[in-house]
Amino acid sequence: MKGWLKERKAAEAMLLALLPILLYGILGPLEIYAGNTDEFVFILKDFFYIFLLLSAVLWLIAGFVLIILPKRISNVLRVVVFTFSLLSYLQNMFFNKQLMNTNGSAMEWNNMRGLMLTNLVIWIVIAGICFVVPFVFKDKYQTIYSGIAAFLSAVQLVAVFSLLIQVIPINYSQKSFSGESQFMMAPNDNIIVLVVDSWYNTQFEDTLSENPDFENILKDFTYYNNADSHYNYTFPSLSHMLTGYPYDPTITQEEWKEDCWHKPTSENFYALLHSLQYECDLYTAQLSYVAGSPEAVEGIYDNISEMEPRVQTSLLISLMEKMTIYKYVPYIIKPAFEVQTHVMEQAAFWDGNSATYYNGEFYQKLLDEGLSIDEELNNKFSVSHICGIHQPWNIHADAMPSEIETSKEEVSAGLAVIMIEYIEQLKALGVYDASTIIILADHGIDRSMPQPVFLIKLPNASQESMQITSAPISHDDFLATILDILGQDYTEYGTSIYDWHEGDQRIRELWYPTDRDKEIVKGFWVYTYETDRYEIMNKSPEEATLITYPLE
Repeated sequence: MKGWLKERKAAEAMLLALLPILLYGILGPLEIYAGNTDEFVFILKDFFYIFLLLSAVLWLIAGFVLIILPKRISNVLRVVVFTFSLLSYLQNMFFNKQLMNTNGSAMEWNNMRGLMLTNLVIWIVIAGICFVVPFVFKDKYQTIYSGIAAFLSAVQLVAVFSLLIQVIPINYSQKSFSGESQFMMAPNDNIIVLVVDSWYNTQFEDTLSENPDFENILKDFTYYNNADSHYNYTFPSLSHMLTGYPYDPTITQEEWKEDCWHKPTSENFYALLHSLQYECDLYTAQLSYVAGSPEAVEGIYDNISEMEPRVQTSLLISLMEKMTIYKYVPYIIKPAFEVQTHVMEQAAFWDGNSATYYNGEFYQKLLDEGLSIDEELNNKFSVSHICGIHQPWNIHADAMPSEIETSKEEVSAGLAVIMIEYIEQLKALGVYDASTIIILADHGIDRSMPQPVFLIKLPNASQESMQITSAPISHDDFLATILDILGQDYTEYGTSIYDWHEGDQRIRELWYPTDRDKEIVKGFWVYTYETDRYEIMNKSPEEATLITYPLE
């Protein structure tokens, strides 16, 4: 038996079979998890031990097959296994240039055809070399290949143990933003803030011109068509707006997301609102973009509650493996294995009354449950962060869900339908007149469409038609504006939007993430401008200042 195993090079077969199993079954899923722990709500035990068991079984089966097959077939398969494993390793280590967009949108594969072709040529050349080697080294090539596989496997195992030490202690808090009261209003004063992700002013204006009902429902609002979000990305735009504390690039993102909520500008603002008997609620499914942890906003927001994570194990395993394959295969194949954020969120999510984020779900809940009044409240300050123009574009112009991707134009039209329904329900409840209603976007899309939507209706405002102003306002003004409306001193918060008027000159900054320009360095391009959207749209990259931030 020993002689037969030696003749069939059993040890070499097992080593060759080990490398792909380690890459695709153990290290790959573990790396994905370790790199995204702040976005995932599941923990190691929810997926890793299943991968470990499956990998062990597949390794034994693959090794056994390579050993018992006829030698000629087995030898060809061994070269195929080694070649594929080596190329997968090289792809992940050296050939991957960009795997995702930071904003979670789908990759623009049509713009990457050159990279796809180059990457495919590299695979073909290396594969050709791997298949030529057996003809040169004849009986020795299996020893060479199994030795390389053994070395790379050892390296991967070291990485596995290193990652396990890092992620084993992770056990997420069961607290999160509850959405139980997202569609509930206070009977007295409401400050309602609808933050629509990525809705930029030019798209809003197109939608407005195409929908007379939308323009009519907004007649009591003032539209600021020269608003600035400061940051062209949900992080740090939303947190900065809600805390009044500018992003600090000298510390890590996680440190800033914890610190910003406990600066005087934030703590004093929410303490004042609470003293005025306002419940303060933030409804977002994007916790990792807003705060370092739920505990960071306890005492700030009132809708932090215990939540139970629900994990759909089979879907989670399937998606984790799909994401792993995506890492290792050439670019020409990657589109078939791309997993969007919203799909991953279906595999593991906070169970219970989590905040409603996606457009279609938000609209459906409006139709099914509707807005209501919570008689136990006095006043309420609520911020609802919804998907907006951010991909996935999965609603039609009538706001009904779509199983296939539509377009940002259809989504914008659908948002108009959602806003009409929301405001009509506020009127039916009898709380519309007394409410302060702000509809804004957390940011624009890019430098060609940089400015966000900003609309505001003051309590008891009544107008014949929507007013439009080009006053140079900013998200920097948000907290001061709320206090100004409430008749409170806002000196420590800077300026209110009502301190700015048409024709005023104001120096503002747009922080644009470098990864959107396919830069390797992590940071922001900072553009300075004084007038309006057209100035910032015409800025050249040479006019920007690079600000980097720590990665760890």
